[in-house]
Amino acid sequence: MESSAPPELERRLQTRLQGDLRPPEGRILYVAYSGGGDSTALLVALLSLGYGVHALHVDHGWHPDSAQWARFCQQQAVALGAFFTLLRLPADTPGEGPEDQARRARYALMAAQLAQGDWLFTAQHLEDQAETLLLQLLRGAGVAGLAAMPAQRPLGAGLLVRPLLDVPQRVLRDYLEQRRLPFLND
Repeated sequence: MESSAPPELERRLQTRLQGDLRPPEGRILYVAYSGGGDSTALLVALLSLGYGVHALHVDHGWHPDSAQWARFCQQQAVALGAFFTLLRLPADTPGEGPEDQARRARYALMAAQLAQGDWLFTAQHLEDQAETLLLQLLRGAGVAGLAAMPAQRPLGAGLLVRPLLDVPQRVLRDYLEQRRLPFLND
């Protein structure tokens, strides 16, 4: 017999969005959508909870399949009922290395989409938070590094929100399996 209780991910997310992370009325809620499992779970959970969502996908253009991945993301987002915007990474992005360049460019592109008061959700979870903390400590970041990723911070005219920092990745994977959701191995 199947349970009528909402999945754990939706319960946890709803608790956060009714508690310390209340989305502003009438503002657009964006999701950084790579097509991978974590962002797919977040996108679907927000939609399932009744939030209007706009998926933002950044095509880095670094992988031979990146155009195919972008099409997959567009098709999935539209099929799920989300708006979709494809952004392309500029080739001449400054940074300390390819990953840093990509991260900086992604956030700059997504920040440019946000109007005053809009929110951009990202799907970093508990294990991502632990990894960030460890990397900060290894870099000698000191006391500031002990904070790891904040649950929210300003981004452009809006706010970057990470509602899953206390959620284990297992919960996201269980959600994908329960819902039989396709995703990319990014």
